[in-house]
Amino acid sequence: MNWLDSHCHINDEAFKDDLNDVLDRMALNDVSKAMIISNSFEEYERALNIKHPKISFKHSLGIYPGDVNEIDEDKFNQFSKLYEDNKCIAIGEIGLDYYWNKDNKDKQKEIFERQLELSIKLNKPVIIHSRDAIQDTYDLMKKYRTKAVMHCYSDSAEMAKEFVKLGYYISLSGTLTWKNAKEPLRVIREIPLDKLLIETDCPYLTPSPNRGKRNEPSYVVYTGKKICEELHIDEESFKIQLNKNYDELFGL
Repeated sequence: MNWLDSHCHINDEAFKDDLNDVLDRMALNDVSKAMIISNSFEEYERALNIKHPKISFKHSLGIYPGDVNEIDEDKFNQFSKLYEDNKCIAIGEIGLDYYWNKDNKDKQKEIFERQLELSIKLNKPVIIHSRDAIQDTYDLMKKYRTKAVMHCYSDSAEMAKEFVKLGYYISLSGTLTWKNAKEPLRVIREIPLDKLLIETDCPYLTPSPNRGKRNEPSYVVYTGKKICEELHIDEESFKIQLNKNYDELFGL
């Protein structure tokens, strides 16, 4: 069984000059599945054109909380129409971000809630971004109860368990490998393996020992191996469970 990256941005401009090399390194490191996240129509178009014979790419599109001020009704309807596309198997990343954006919380919640409604209508899972907004995120997720993953989870182990009680997955990134990663390590010990995913969120959050460089999907292996090391579990068994979780979440 191979590794997977449940959340990457290889459609980002950061990869425009060496994308083929990045894909080859994925294959070389046995990363055979990846979810490409798009938060604009241009990113989505680029994502759909990314191919590699040894890698299965899936696609998600969503209105990122940092972009909600640019969303009028026409643009929201454009996103909504693309959510119906069979190639778009998940809605995301969507959610709330009060770290970068504190002055438009009501607008963020409105756009988030409307996308959660669409996810239920279309029967598609959501990929959730939450930063400094965990209680409001939880309240809306509890209200809608759609299939979901908490992307790049960075809050407490206690809250992670509350999301798991609602049936949601928890995805951890390369931050788990950093020296100060006490809470992420608590998270992996507190939540069941059948609700766990791993991701890069590349080109961001590069794991050790490559911290400081651009992140890429092949580096997801460092996060996966770190979990196996900390939990004293067999890599092959963990990869089997990861693939099962990924396929279950995204209806594959």
